[in-house]
Amino acid sequence: MTYNPDRLVLTPPRLARILMITLSAVFVMHSLTLMVAHGLGYPVALGFVPLFHVDFEHNVPTFLAFVLWISSALASAWMAAREPARSRHRRAWLLLSLLFLAVAADEVLHIHEQVGEHLFGEFGHLGVPMYAWVIPYSAGVLLVGAFFLRWFLELDPSLRRLLFLAGTIFLFGAIGLELVASYHYELLPAEREVYRTLTGDLLSTVEEACEFVGVALYLYALVRHLGGISIRALDPAATGSEPAAA
Repeated sequence: MTYNPDRLVLTPPRLARILMITLSAVFVMHSLTLMVAHGLGYPVALGFVPLFHVDFEHNVPTFLAFVLWISSALASAWMAAREPARSRHRRAWLLLSLLFLAVAADEVLHIHEQVGEHLFGEFGHLGVPMYAWVIPYSAGVLLVGAFFLRWFLELDPSLRRLLFLAGTIFLFGAIGLELVASYHYELLPAEREVYRTLTGDLLSTVEEACEFVGVALYLYALVRHLGGISIRALDPAATGSEPAAA
């Protein structure tokens, strides 16, 4: 991303570098939390572990995930703005933008976890997995996929391939590995006081990595298809203000 007096420009290569550096930094810090918690035996370490662990809430990884979802929502809205008014593709991109905003809200409010706890409490005796939110959310994914299928098949082939890869990686982590983690935690003793096991944390690491990479790849795919994003600076004459002195 560069800045000049006229515009702010984000090119696909620059975005790719920003995403790779940011995600690498987050998972390096997360790896340190695993070393401190499981290697040195400090599960909190004066707040360091909760601050950078990717499976904890209200911390640095959560904020990054929120930013990625919001950015994807904005990029989807940008894609919609390029489509003809009232076209099917315009409506599809706008709906995707709203869905990403909903997921961003879920990231902050943890709605899926509350849904999962309620379902497991009500139907756990029937074999419902511990992370029971996966069931309604999987059904939602199938419905959304069916609704968007025609639109998806009409996309530019290069964009379609990247979006398919992004969705596959994300769903493998968010649903596939989530079910594996649920099975792992259900096998732990009922009287357990601490959920964090090394196996569970390694599962969470791969799961969250898939989710981060999936969303980041979606964002990159859109910016790449757009040919980059350029935001023009405000014209001082239009705002009635004078440019700042050098």
